[in-house]
Amino acid sequence: MQKRIGYIDMAKGLAIILVIIGHITFTPKTGRTIVYLFHIPLFLFLSGFTFSIDKYKNFRIFFWNKFKGIVVPFVLMNVFVFLVQLFILYPDQVLSFNVIRFAKQLLFSDRLHIYFQLWFLNVLFLSEIVCYFILKYAQEVKSQIAVAIGLILLVFIGQKVYEANWYLIWNWDLVPVSSIFVLLGFLTRKNIDVIERFLTLKFLPIAIFISITIGLLNDKMSGFKVDLFYQQIGNHFLFYIAAISGIWATITFFKVIPEVEWFKEIGRKTLIYYGVHSPIVLVLVEKLVTQLASKYTGIFINGYVTTAFTTFLTMIGCEIIVRIFKGTNFPFGIQVLGEKNE
Repeated sequence: MQKRIGYIDMAKGLAIILVIIGHITFTPKTGRTIVYLFHIPLFLFLSGFTFSIDKYKNFRIFFWNKFKGIVVPFVLMNVFVFLVQLFILYPDQVLSFNVIRFAKQLLFSDRLHIYFQLWFLNVLFLSEIVCYFILKYAQEVKSQIAVAIGLILLVFIGQKVYEANWYLIWNWDLVPVSSIFVLLGFLTRKNIDVIERFLTLKFLPIAIFISITIGLLNDKMSGFKVDLFYQQIGNHFLFYIAAISGIWATITFFKVIPEVEWFKEIGRKTLIYYGVHSPIVLVLVEKLVTQLASKYTGIFINGYVTTAFTTFLTMIGCEIIVRIFKGTNFPFGIQVLGEKNE
């Protein structure tokens, strides 16, 4: 079994926390804008950092490994969340349930039939398939340059496809930009001995400053926050600078601080946190926080305090679900919780 990298697990832990913050309705606009600058690119980058094709004898083995590790959890997690929502959170909707639409949501996973926020898994699956062929066959410098140019052009085409309301199955229009960050993660890992000199404390404030400054500039120029799902990138040049700098800051931060075991544990359970936080835990937590905020106005003095408290409760809620199913195949056989490689 490949040894896990502590600072990468912690970075994954931060990534899922940022995703949760981005989905909280109380999060102030500026805070949400900063989170969206790099949180999904960070997830994709980290997936690329641990991405490898060398351990697979052929594409068939690679494909089925990724299918079982990404697509199957996507389907099973959606089924689990649906059952919880239908029979526990919204039992009054049981009789009005549309089984055909639910089947389309699982099969198509496009923007007409999107089911919760798990679209990311299908896009990641497709991106890793694309990256497999790129890394397998683009060995020469000329080929690599052609691939880079091609992906950048396809990002623009993907935006036009979305703007034309052509909602592709599994959100294929997002695959080019996703593949770029997966490849960046892969290349970083491959050249980590050279790059490590820039992952030191003195570069941390620089990376943070660049990411926030450039990201907010992009937000101001475009008039909307970055959101990959809706193909909201704004100025492409500014988008990549802000996203890469945010990733740089994150990796640097967790590289220079001591490893924190509980933070690494969160990073190892991102799939489960990702699947249950928005459609299950946040539904309950936000109702609770709304009631508390109306009574204890001296505590919930602004949106950031409310967001921090909501995030804390949501993390607890996600962990409770993990603990309830610890030692079992959750859900329906995704993986055995509590194992070292979770």
